Amino acid sequence: MASPTGLRIGQLSVYFGLFDTAMPPEFRQDRTAYAEAIGQHLENFGSVTYPGVVDSDESGRRAAKQFTAAEVDVIVFAPTMAAPPSYGWEAIRDLPRVPILAVGAQELDTVPDDYTTEEATRRSLLVGLVMFTNVLVREGRDFTTVIGWLGSSGFEAPLAGLLRAAAAAGRVRGSRLLAIGKPIAGYLDVEASPAALESLGVEIVDVGSAELSAAFAAVDAAAVEESVTDLRDRYDASAVTDETLARSARLALALDRLCAEHEVAAGTVNCHSDVLRWNPDVGITACLGVSRCSEGGTPFSCTGDVPTAIALLIGKHVAGAALYCELYQLDFPGNWVLVANGGEGDLAIRAQESPVRLLPEDHYMGDHGPGTAVAFELAKGPATLISMSPAETTGGWVLVGAEGEILDSKHHRMEGPNGMFRFGSGPVEESFTRWCEAGATHHAAVLPGRHGDILRLTARMLGIAYTPV
Repeated sequence: MASPTGLRIGQLSVYFGLFDTAMPPEFRQDRTAYAEAIGQHLENFGSVTYPGVVDSDESGRRAAKQFTAAEVDVIVFAPTMAAPPSYGWEAIRDLPRVPILAVGAQELDTVPDDYTTEEATRRSLLVGLVMFTNVLVREGRDFTTVIGWLGSSGFEAPLAGLLRAAAAAGRVRGSRLLAIGKPIAGYLDVEASPAALESLGVEIVDVGSAELSAAFAAVDAAAVEESVTDLRDRYDASAVTDETLARSARLALALDRLCAEHEVAAGTVNCHSDVLRWNPDVGITACLGVSRCSEGGTPFSCTGDVPTAIALLIGKHVAGAALYCELYQLDFPGNWVLVANGGEGDLAIRAQESPVRLLPEDHYMGDHGPGTAVAFELAKGPATLISMSPAETTGGWVLVGAEGEILDSKHHRMEGPNGMFRFGSGPVEESFTRWCEAGATHHAAVLPGRHGDILRLTARMLGIAYTPV
């Protein structure tokens, strides 16, 4: 399992010195070595902040300072033995937004017939685990638990899943999102209030027409020419004029620069505004630019839809790819729904055998004509639809998820990525009814693979609702 990119893990391993006199001299060294082994194991999933074994309230407070300085995304409580839960509590009490993962990683898979009191003390980590989880429940702190034999597949798979969820949740919390243009007037279902965004720890960086125009003008002509050559070499760009492709490439490079300058994790654009289509300096749609950003790891939504930008960010980190889309029409005899968009896409989700076509985006002309749209076929197989929205009925936000499959991808006259999605939960009309009732927006994201369990955990770590469809 590859490391979730950028995951910052705080390791909290406690030890109790009360038993030092009753145990062999090497006991502390043995338990410390176990904690270090846990830390080495966690490094397979991200960077680890390990303050050493926590053996007092004071060392717990010191650990808290280290976790805070490292801005950890998740704290893994992996006790070495039974220990007063106050030690661990001091390490997390002032970090209420950091998810807690309680890990009981046994060193043995069996209980030997000749088990001794001394050995029971050495292997008392499960006692320490439940001591701590009791306090978490008392204090109203949410947490998730994984129990198993260290190194076994039955332990590795759920641990990897939990840490993938933590990586996705951590990428959202404290993130910055680029917003190029405001939402279309009246599009209430794509809006998010400052209070709703603050509850997720998300900051919006607004970019207006003046800043975008300046970034667009600042792109070096040689860089544009190099990008055009690369695009024509890699993709079928025969339908696009040099002028259209060059202007789109310039805009794509400007978006790259803005993302880097503002250090954002995701973004949204509203092409139907005086920031893009009707900006005399730019004057085109940004389909090619948002596609390039999404492929590179910074997903973008359209029409100023910040909630869907967050959903795309989650999906990208959970599944490795996330395609912005809408659910256009149900096919009742075939039991599927057409998912598609207007010409932008994360190339990581395309079918390997599918060529990428670059097309003039003449459905949405700007002051300088069409932008460049991207079209390709989606890979067939298991897939998950997600949508995200503020929702008073769920106390803040809801993440909606529907597992299913992409049956085919053949509607080439849509001039954009599209696929035929079949819900796994029942007839398409019933599933779409539940999709509406769950609070999905009119924009969604398609992820390759089935990820309902991971998405549920991600939502839990973000403190929001998850509704499966």
